[in-house]
Amino acid sequence: MHIEYNSEMGALEKVLSKVNRPGDFYAAGSLEAVMPRLEIQGVGVLSFPLPDAQAKEIIRHAEPAPYGRGELTLVDPAVRKVWQIAPDKVALTGAAWGQTLDTILAQAARGLGCDKAAVSAELYKLLLYDKGGFFVSHRDTEKAEGMFGTLVVVLPSFHSGGELVVRHAGREAALDLRTREVSQIDYAAFYADCEHEIRPITQGNRLCLIYNLIQRRSGKGQPKPLTAPQYDKEAVAAAALLKDWADNPDAPLCGIPHKGAS
Repeated sequence: MHIEYNSEMGALEKVLSKVNRPGDFYAAGSLEAVMPRLEIQGVGVLSFPLPDAQAKEIIRHAEPAPYGRGELTLVDPAVRKVWQIAPDKVALTGAAWGQTLDTILAQAARGLGCDKAAVSAELYKLLLYDKGGFFVSHRDTEKAEGMFGTLVVVLPSFHSGGELVVRHAGREAALDLRTREVSQIDYAAFYADCEHEIRPITQGNRLCLIYNLIQRRSGKGQPKPLTAPQYDKEAVAAAALLKDWADNPDAPLCGIPHKGAS
């Protein structure tokens, strides 16, 4: 079947041709997986879903997580209320964990539109949000060379509340990463230039691994920094063209009269 090319859509085609990168400012998902063997210094090997008794032990060996304000590092429970464990006190092992993390990273990179780039995930810290835990809206600072985003991996830990809200260029996504199955791992990833917050935990505990997403060098030279896809100008231009065409169906869309117009 031969369909004649509609040259009247040339202006719209020109606008859309500039949208040549997939992905979005965030990615999220879940998968059924074999749990890792996660051991915390002073606490021992964790069980999943995380029991309340072990959550209390983690808090005993943790410290309040700080936040950055300019060049300052501050601790203020009115801004951020969450417990952290440094990565050198965390041992993640298990025959399937490496493959599981690779799968999460690949899915996250695909969702962010950077699966063609050389990216890796480096464990930054383990976080435990207990009841009332939260983090006000903020942007992440660069914590490692080549860092372009953050990956959050939520391990089975039953809780309510704690939605991750990510904002970029006037858009907002509220991500519900609550555990629903004992074999379920939820994850979310977003670019470093996105604002994000953690809404208060209303019940239970939220245990998560925080990774820095790193853009690795591939070959010679410094790669172009990865940033969130943004096509605001193209979206506005396309919307204006379509609105004009809808309001004036007999008018030319790109300077060419519609077929059948007199």
